[in-house]
Amino acid sequence: MSNPISKTRAAELTQKVANAKAEILRTTLVCSCAMALILAGRALPF
Repeated sequence: MSNPISKTRAAELTQKVANAKAEILRTTLVCSCAMALILAGRALPF
């Protein structure tokens, strides 16, 4: 049986991992949108 301290640490670690994944996903999305806008801007004649 694990003690409450390790359970709390596990929960904090899980939260940190979730936050990191969300940050990576958000950054990837922003970069993808920026690239799409740049490419679309170059494709347009004006």
